[in-house]
Amino acid sequence: MYAQFFGNYLLSKRAVSTEQLIKAIEEQHTKHTKIGTLAVHMNYMSASQVNSILIRQTHENKRFGEIAIEAGFLTEEQVETLLHQQMPIYLQIGQGLVENGALTDEELDNLITSYQEENELSQLETASEQQENLQLLIQNLLLISVTNIPSYLLQYLTLLFNDLIRFIGEDFTPLNPILCTEYVTNHCSAQIINGEFSLTSYLDLEEESAIAFASRYVQEDFQDYDEYVQASIEDFLNLHNGLFNVNVSNEKSIELELEPPVSLQNTYISSSTKMILLPIIYPFGTLNFFFKI
Repeated sequence: MYAQFFGNYLLSKRAVSTEQLIKAIEEQHTKHTKIGTLAVHMNYMSASQVNSILIRQTHENKRFGEIAIEAGFLTEEQVETLLHQQMPIYLQIGQGLVENGALTDEELDNLITSYQEENELSQLETASEQQENLQLLIQNLLLISVTNIPSYLLQYLTLLFNDLIRFIGEDFTPLNPILCTEYVTNHCSAQIINGEFSLTSYLDLEEESAIAFASRYVQEDFQDYDEYVQASIEDFLNLHNGLFNVNVSNEKSIELELEPPVSLQNTYISSSTKMILLPIIYPFGTLNFFFKI
């Protein structure tokens, strides 16, 4: 299940607001896994059973697992499994939304089920099928704002999401794309791809987000924005675009040229045609990718 798109699904269903979603994402790294949320996810308990345990905890000084065993909802083996289970990202986001009052446990459970069913995610078996499904999710995301999507842009964004998972971390959520004709950058890297088609890509971040992004990418703990942080952001963009060019050459025998990345700090960018702005939210801040195609 592509958990990164679950937050966007919540927005499309108007189940939560953008502000509520961003808050839940930003709070991910400070939250502890709730055993009840995991129990519902693994079909060990229903949401109503979890709520009954939470009510009992308000007047009983016992852990969730202890009460659940006493009530016959869980076995000792199941509690042990839950305590050692890693919580999926979409559940971390959902847990935050429940704790902040944006959703109830029942609403979250129903939304997860409908998300899986509508996208046929539970039926995926092979890596090839997963990539096809990711392309479909991206296409549906873009169709919110963009028509006549070039096939190379779908291929580009599919690789982008995979590279973000691989090099930065899987704890992100894309927001709805925005069409714009002008943009003012913060700390931005840009790169042009030329050939049978042209694509200019931009990666823009605020200062603190740029520091955190670079720290994750090179696995060092940067404290201040400097030339090393900027070079790390440029390197990520150059690596991603280079991989894209190689894939296009191998799969379609199309040779593309890649210009060196450039830094555009506090720069006004305009376009006679509309640009696609794609915000991607991490707990440490927002990555603003935008494209001239």
